[in-house]
Amino acid sequence: MIHLRTGWGTAVKSHIPSARPLWSLLEDAVVVSDPERGHLTVRGRWGDIELHDGTPLVREALHRMTLGPVSLENIPALYENYASWKSGGGGPCPVWHRLKKTLDKLGGCVIPSLGLDDGAGPILSVLAIAGDAVFTLPHIAHEQPIGILPDTSIERLNGDQAMVCPGLAYQVTLHRAPAAEIAKSLMHTESTIADIANNLQLSRLIVADVVAYLAGAGFIALPAN
Repeated sequence: MIHLRTGWGTAVKSHIPSARPLWSLLEDAVVVSDPERGHLTVRGRWGDIELHDGTPLVREALHRMTLGPVSLENIPALYENYASWKSGGGGPCPVWHRLKKTLDKLGGCVIPSLGLDDGAGPILSVLAIAGDAVFTLPHIAHEQPIGILPDTSIERLNGDQAMVCPGLAYQVTLHRAPAAEIAKSLMHTESTIADIANNLQLSRLIVADVVAYLAGAGFIALPAN
């Protein structure tokens, strides 16, 4: 098996979720503004991170993320760009990519989550255990064989089920169905998105979303050629 590593902003195709990407900051992260320089500083468990982009968009996004997990598409200045990015074919999305670049600088202070359209909160969240963690969201074809890294386990953490693996910079909290069921199905044997969707009677799009988040956290392995 080959550990899958790929990222945003590369030539590798990125996955665009069909469900709702949600974002938040770690509970102990504090956003401090420096009006004179127009900079923002995020103070967290791994030290201070200075952001040179102190635009109203970034300020609004970070403010909402302290209340998160939240959908950033609800920010008026971002809505059209974000909707264009999520549609997968709307052309360049410079405002969204600028914000995403800023969020990437925050590393492990950012918690990417995935929600459904039921308004019931996230089905999974990706939580960093290292400050320099880099979250990716790679595209995986529905017929591509995939598996989970060896030594991965699902444990009970803070009342939730969580996927953990020694050596990874992330753990994935499995808040509710169908995330837990999809993750558990991968624990047993190599499979594909299409097979998991068929076996669990789920939409391929939702399975692809969950697999992409697991892959972004580093848990997915591809078979060697």
